[in-house]
Amino acid sequence: MMVTMTDDLTAVDPTHLDAALRIALDTLAAGNKPFGAVLVAADGRVLATGRNTVAQTGDPTAHAELDAVRAVASADRSAVVGGTMYASGEPCPMCAAALVWSGVARIVFGTAAADIRAVAPGPPGFTLRCADVVAASDARIDVVGPLLGDEGLEPFRHHAASR
Repeated sequence: MMVTMTDDLTAVDPTHLDAALRIALDTLAAGNKPFGAVLVAADGRVLATGRNTVAQTGDPTAHAELDAVRAVASADRSAVVGGTMYASGEPCPMCAAALVWSGVARIVFGTAAADIRAVAPGPPGFTLRCADVVAASDARIDVVGPLLGDEGLEPFRHHAASR
């Protein structure tokens, strides 16, 4: 599976978004909803990857974006500042707020939360979009997405069919 370029992407975005989608697919084997994330520093270094482990751990906050931020925060939180979070699915309000507080400069996501809920309903969710959470803050963060269309929904269709 490969992410295709659109006008909204930079030259390196497809590689990192594709990696987030691959991580999301890997989470299916453990029974988790297929969310994956890649956190990239402003200088282009991959700082961490994250995966949804809610089903495995029972922790409702074990989201992919938080997993990636937590992996870096304990070692070098300053590396996150100015970086980009690539997420297979649109970050929820909790994750969007955490990304604001972590200092990322960009959030790039593959699939809109509303589209995910349409194919794989789950526990209660929000209609508040990632961009709305960011806009309600005093941070300057670019939010780009959704970018994957049907390709990004495929893991959620598999997850819904396996339940």
